[in-house]
Amino acid sequence: MQVGKPIRSELCERLPTPEKVVEKMLKVNAQLKYDGFRVQIHKDGNKVTMFSRNLENMTHMFPELIEGTLKQVKAKTAILDTEALAYQKESEEFLPFQETTKRRRKHNILEMAKTLPLRAFVFDVLYINGKSLIDTPLIERLEVLKKIVKTDDILIPSIGKILENPKDLQLMLDDAISKGLEGVVVKKIDSLYEAGGRNFNWVKLKRHSSGELQDTIDCVVLGYIFGKGKRTAFGAGALLVGVYDDKNDEFVTVSKIGTGLTDEEWREIHKRADRIKVDHKPARVNAVIVPSVWIKPEIVIEILADEITRSPIHTAGSAVAESGEKEPGYALRFPRLVSFRGGDKRAEDATTVKELVKMYKLQGKK
Repeated sequence: MQVGKPIRSELCERLPTPEKVVEKMLKVNAQLKYDGFRVQIHKDGNKVTMFSRNLENMTHMFPELIEGTLKQVKAKTAILDTEALAYQKESEEFLPFQETTKRRRKHNILEMAKTLPLRAFVFDVLYINGKSLIDTPLIERLEVLKKIVKTDDILIPSIGKILENPKDLQLMLDDAISKGLEGVVVKKIDSLYEAGGRNFNWVKLKRHSSGELQDTIDCVVLGYIFGKGKRTAFGAGALLVGVYDDKNDEFVTVSKIGTGLTDEEWREIHKRADRIKVDHKPARVNAVIVPSVWIKPEIVIEILADEITRSPIHTAGSAVAESGEKEPGYALRFPRLVSFRGGDKRAEDATTVKELVKMYKLQGKK
């Protein structure tokens, strides 16, 4: 790691409710979720450079952030993770994102900096005085942040709160939304900084919008597809999952899933799956997609998806109409794994086709 060379930003997964967040993550650090520009600030003595989420150099756009960094950051070298947005400090008013985007320009920069000044909410520190902190737990990084950015001015420390009660998290979410913010970002207090990673170490919690599913789905792992690239080492690169059709006493496919698992979870799922792998499709599985390896339908996992859609390649809910025309099945859009169900759930206790269709009809309704 080197000051002046951008690092890929850590990204958030999503969970539907404060209850699900606490159930999965236990004690967390909750921070307000700002709707602005993700800005990575690099300080090297008197030189300041800034990079966007896409690693683009945007130093020239924000002269006030350079000034604030030189004035407020009590370190010779530092890399800060921030969100910059238009904010009226006196009234504590966060301006809409449309206002903040007016600052993304090449001309009249100094003039716009005066009429629409930005503030940078600093929520993480990745490097300090020659030492990388990305392998340091979040809770310790926040202590460093408190020491090096002390005053609220152009840079505003966003340390957040330590919470372990869903009610407290719900109150914080409601408060954030009432201020015109998107919601909250919740982080595991012992998590390291995973550059470019998107997993359940960081979770965004937002008010539900139309089209988002408001509950998780319990799926059964039916097989796995061999991994490529980095995932070659784990054996599995994607899982073929299904739900239970209690009418026909069979398991039907609903999705392929490849996100939401940590490296350790990929290894674990491969180990568990290989104990129950079979050399042919199990008799109670109805599938069009053929995975690299079939397994007995025994492992239940909890999945979150953005929405349920219709799909000709999945068999959950597919049927042949009286006209002889085949009706498509149901599928999960943008699925990701939330957790492994322990021995508390048999495969037959997973979400049923009937429940899936009901969720499909209800999604987006307030």
